[in-house]
Amino acid sequence: MDILENILSTAATIFTIGGLGYFLGYLYQKRILKHEDNGISTKDNSVISQRLMNVRNHMMRLHELQSLKKRVRDFKRESKAIDKSIDRLEVTLDILHKMIEDGEEMLAERVLTRFSKHLRQLLHECASPEIEVSVHLEHIDCILALLCALNQNKWSYEINTDTLANIDQGRCIKSMTISPWIFEKMGGSVQNTGVENVVKLKISSDTYSVKYTLESHGKIYFNETILH
Repeated sequence: MDILENILSTAATIFTIGGLGYFLGYLYQKRILKHEDNGISTKDNSVISQRLMNVRNHMMRLHELQSLKKRVRDFKRESKAIDKSIDRLEVTLDILHKMIEDGEEMLAERVLTRFSKHLRQLLHECASPEIEVSVHLEHIDCILALLCALNQNKWSYEINTDTLANIDQGRCIKSMTISPWIFEKMGGSVQNTGVENVVKLKISSDTYSVKYTLESHGKIYFNETILH
């Protein structure tokens, strides 16, 4: 009887220890698998983060490329405007030279005075990306006066700024935007042998931009530039 009890007691102990070992082994294995899963998840997250960073870098480069292309377009447009301005200066010099040869000294002197002032203003405007509206108005007045003198004062001009807010005159607009436009629309008047009664230029503002309405040779032209 004692032998049987000892056998049963030993078997129970073995089964208990075996079950406990199995349970501990199961917990250990589960913990290891969980750790491995976490390691895989962390690795996956790292790969995704890296890809996301690459995408962001590519997006930044695309934005930089777009900005660069815009700057190139602006540069080409500004260079074109400056080239046209230089061509007009050469035309003005040719006309001035002809006036001197023809003995029209008084007219040549008036043209030379306005031309010198326009040249100084042109250099000033080309040297800065922006120009104050009040200074810009002086440039426009000088341009119209020069064109009028080149056409032997066969027409007069009026600049209306009644609807241009005083506060906007201290703000800035982009340089070399309106001056070339005035020359482009009025360039034909220099070679015009007829008489133009009055050239009218109306300048107004609405807090966001300056608007221009030019009436010349029976035609009306519109333009505007953003206020900064």
